[in-house]
Amino acid sequence: MKQQQPTLISFLGKSTLTKEGYRKANYQIDDKSYETSYFGFALTEHIKPKKILLLGTAGSMWDVLIEAHAEDDDAENRRLKLLDLAEKQQVDEKILLELTPIIEKHLNCEVEMKIIPYARTTEEQIGILSSIAYSIPENESIIMDVTHGFRHLPMLGMLAAHYLERIKNAQVEGIYYGALEMTENNKTPVLNLKGLLQTMNWIQAITAYDASGNYGHFVEPLKQAGWTENECNNLHQAVFFERTTNIVKAKEKLSTINQALDKRENSFLKLFGDELKKRLSWWKKDDRAAWESTLSKAYFDRRDYLRSSIFLQEACISNALHKNEQGSYNDREEVRKEMQSKDQIFKRLAHLRNSMAHGVKGQYKSKAEKPLKTEQDLRSTLGDMIKNWKQLGK
Repeated sequence: MKQQQPTLISFLGKSTLTKEGYRKANYQIDDKSYETSYFGFALTEHIKPKKILLLGTAGSMWDVLIEAHAEDDDAENRRLKLLDLAEKQQVDEKILLELTPIIEKHLNCEVEMKIIPYARTTEEQIGILSSIAYSIPENESIIMDVTHGFRHLPMLGMLAAHYLERIKNAQVEGIYYGALEMTENNKTPVLNLKGLLQTMNWIQAITAYDASGNYGHFVEPLKQAGWTENECNNLHQAVFFERTTNIVKAKEKLSTINQALDKRENSFLKLFGDELKKRLSWWKKDDRAAWESTLSKAYFDRRDYLRSSIFLQEACISNALHKNEQGSYNDREEVRKEMQSKDQIFKRLAHLRNSMAHGVKGQYKSKAEKPLKTEQDLRSTLGDMIKNWKQLGK
């Protein structure tokens, strides 16, 4: 499959023109050198994008786009006019639109130039994000250049890349920064900051897991961290089995990836590995009842009360059975009926679970026994049951 040509998103900085012209740098990209005063030119030559989205303020160094390609007096006059407008902070998109054919001819790709605000306020910052999002279609391959512009714009560029990746399903191939301040021996290194975006994805995966209990959110970051297809599949299957309350199978799949969780050669696993293991450790408890009660408490904390009640009911049943009997449907059903007939609290738990599963009122005798009236009532009732789960059915 032919790789999609990327769209380059680049910020244009404020004018730093001196008597000698703009300061040039010898940018080093993948063992190749590019001498230019605007890093976007070097990146364009290196990656050959299908389109460039140029973003700058009304006072940015727009004239540098003409300076590099001025071939006649007319082009030079345009450049000087643009320089004067930039100094007065009066460059607008109408003027840029007139210059677009010249820039496209020399860069050999589609060019879109936009005037952006200075991102002084939240409204201006969101406005820039909206402007970028409007110009980038779904499923686009993009490369971001955050070299030029005000010092706060690289943060906005990183956020824009994350937004495009998550909201518009963009494939972010790289986030480049030409580190002029790190120049040595007339060579300016180019840094790829994509790792910071991957770090944001890890943080988002952990946040999503904490909210949902679905550790499938870790699959993509782990794949990027070097996990094999088989290890990722085992994690996917563990998610499925836990979500269908097949606790034994879920434990079996999680235990197979324990060795993979201990691998810390990857930088992201060194940073997030302990947090990941902590969140996948329920299966290391002593027995099935402990697994189920631990998951009941975890889902209760996430306010997933139906799953919490299901796992709590199963934990009580497992606790009443010998280890060899815990996997038998008939034995579990017999114990469930017996516990429900002789223990009123377990019976209330069963009614509570059924009420949430079926969306109907439970069979309670008084208003004081209606825990589904408010969330506070439910948390109080179910929370007490979780604290004393080993006593239910005794």
